[in-house]
Amino acid sequence: MRMTCWKFLICLGGALGLGFVGPSEAQQSHDHAVPTHAGDQTQTKLYHFEAAFSKAGLKLTAHGRDHKAIDVSGLSATATFYHPSSAKPWFTQKLRPGVAGQGQASTSLELAMDLSKVPAKGARVSFHVSGLPDPAEPTATFTVPFTLADEQAITVGPATRADEKAIAALKVCPVSGEELGGEMGPPVKVTRGGSSIFLCCKNCLKQVQANPDKFFTAPATPHSGSGHHDH
Repeated sequence: MRMTCWKFLICLGGALGLGFVGPSEAQQSHDHAVPTHAGDQTQTKLYHFEAAFSKAGLKLTAHGRDHKAIDVSGLSATATFYHPSSAKPWFTQKLRPGVAGQGQASTSLELAMDLSKVPAKGARVSFHVSGLPDPAEPTATFTVPFTLADEQAITVGPATRADEKAIAALKVCPVSGEELGGEMGPPVKVTRGGSSIFLCCKNCLKQVQANPDKFFTAPATPHSGSGHHDH
């Protein structure tokens, strides 16, 4: 099966070690969060896959021909890493469905492990996904380059059930001071690197994007003055 890959921009925060990191040194730990961001994309006959890599692990998402995300709870998947210095497989790990909110389907297959020692250039990852819903393509195998995402990039998404404790601790939006989960509706989750904050609505996002260091380096507390706005 022929597949087309697009290489996205590689942003490196610093030099990474070139030593091998086998399964014994980088054990999977599903309890740690895996950041979400754009990554390497592959189009198969019926599906569109996107693999996003970070130093903390990887996330694989799939979309069907209708461009809708696929429920991955019934899928099986593995990721096989290849070191730049060898054509033989380096190590293989299983991916698990990500944590979904209450009543929501899991839409990402994830691997939480230390990938910081994987060479930033020349390494590649081969995925094998089985159990896909369309009988015309029940399995997919494809390879993408290993490219670390920009850890300074900001990503936005809905808060999930797993974020309830963090939201309860924050209580209010750090931009507007409005109560989280109040009349504004479900909080908006904004992530940069390994840190996340929660906003009362997307109207507050512009201020975070304009000055992310203000919100991600200081404790997430309400900002007075111009932070308030009309909704």
